[in-house]
Amino acid sequence: MLTFSLALVAVLTPFLRESNELFNVVHDFTPYRDRVAALSSSCSLQHADLFLGCEDIKLVDDTIYTACNADIRNRLKYWPEYARQARPWAGDKFFRWDTVADTVVEIELRGIPGDDGTAESRSFHGFDVNVLPDGTVSIYAVNHLRSASVVDKFVHSPDTAFATHVARLNTTVAGAPPHPNNVFSVPERDAENAVYVTNDHLHASGPMRFVEEAARRRWAWVSFYSETTGWKKVLENVASANGIAGDKHTDGRRVYVSEVFGGVIRVLEPVGGEGELKEVQQVKVGMLGDNIGRFGDDLYITGPAKALPVEAFMRDPATAGAPGMVVKRINTKQLGGGFFGGGYTADPIVELLVKDDGKLANMTTTSIFKAYKAGSSAGMEENEAEDEDVPEEQQMKPKGDLFVTGLQFRGGNFLSCRSREQGLTDYTQAS
Repeated sequence: MLTFSLALVAVLTPFLRESNELFNVVHDFTPYRDRVAALSSSCSLQHADLFLGCEDIKLVDDTIYTACNADIRNRLKYWPEYARQARPWAGDKFFRWDTVADTVVEIELRGIPGDDGTAESRSFHGFDVNVLPDGTVSIYAVNHLRSASVVDKFVHSPDTAFATHVARLNTTVAGAPPHPNNVFSVPERDAENAVYVTNDHLHASGPMRFVEEAARRRWAWVSFYSETTGWKKVLENVASANGIAGDKHTDGRRVYVSEVFGGVIRVLEPVGGEGELKEVQQVKVGMLGDNIGRFGDDLYITGPAKALPVEAFMRDPATAGAPGMVVKRINTKQLGGGFFGGGYTADPIVELLVKDDGKLANMTTTSIFKAYKAGSSAGMEENEAEDEDVPEEQQMKPKGDLFVTGLQFRGGNFLSCRSREQGLTDYTQAS
C-alpha cells in the first residue's frame, strides 16, 4: 500500500505542479507588486466611455479595430454556455480608433441577418481583419447567437463609418467549430472567405464541461473554412483552442494557436493549398493564454493571473476577488530552431512583461504593442533625461505603448501602458 501511495504521489506531483502553474491556485504576487505600482503612473484607461468589455483588438498601421460591449451584462455570454438565455439589452459594437489623432469612430453594422440591435443578434467574440489591395477592410467576427454561433463577415471602407454584412459561415455542420472562439483570416483568399477558427470546447456546459477543463482533456480543435473546401478540422487533440493569430504574408507563413489548458502556444505551418496545418513546435508559456497579439516579430500572450470562479467575478467583480492579468512575449525569430540552431526542439525565451493580481486590470484577454515612429513627439518625450540610465541594448529597442483589453472591475476598457521600450524590459524576466 505504501509503495502504491508513493508511486501515486510521484505520478501526480508533476501534474499538480503544472496545474498550479496554469491556474495559480497557490499564488504569491509579492515579487511583482513594486513594479505594478510603478506601472500605475504610466498606465491609463483609454476612452472609458466607449471601450467596455472589449474582447479582442487588431492593430492596422496606426488604427486599432475592436469589438466591445454596449452593456457589460453581455460578458456573461462566455459563461457557461455562451448565453442561451434571452439577451434583450444592447448588442456589441465595433470601433475604429485612430491612435495618432486619438479619435474613435463607432462602425455602424449594416445588413446583419435578423438584426434587432440587441445582444440577440450582436454578441461578438474574437475577430480578425484583412486589408485588401484597394484599402477595403474585411472583418470576420465570431458571433454567438442564441440558436448557434456563427462567423459573420463584414466589408468596411476606412473612409466611412459603416460596415456591410456580406457572408455568414454556419458552424453546425460536420468539421465546423460549434463553440468558436477566435479567427485568423487569410487575406489572399478573402474572396472565398478563407478562415481558421478555434473551437475552444467540445462540451458547452454541465458535468462534462467541468471534466474537460479540470482534467485538461484534449477534446478541442481548429477548423478551416473556404468556399472551395467547406469546413474541416485541421488541428485536433487540443486542450481548449482559444486565441489564434498568423502571418498575413504568404512567405514562410505560420499560424499560432493558444492551447489554454495545455499552457502552450502551438506553432504551425500551412501545408498544401487547402488549409492543412503541420505542427512545428509547442512553446510552453505556463499560463492560461487567451488571445494572441501580433506586432512585428513578436507574439503577445495575455490571460488571467490566477484562478477563481469566472462567473462569480463577472456577476459581482467588487466582491468576487480579482483574476488579474499576465502578459508574456515570444519573439517569432526564435521559433523553429532558427535562432538557437537546435532544430524544432529548441525552446524560445518566453518573457514575462506584466503579472498583476488585479491592481491594474482584470480578466485580460488581448494585448498588442504599438511602437513609436522614428522622430515622433511621443518617442522623444519619453523620459529623455533618463536615457543615460538605460542600458544600450535596451535603447536600441523600439519604444511604444502596450495596449491591454479586459475588465477593469465593472468597466471593461483599454489599458494603455507607455513603456520605455518594447515590452517594458525593466520588468521583463524569463519564465
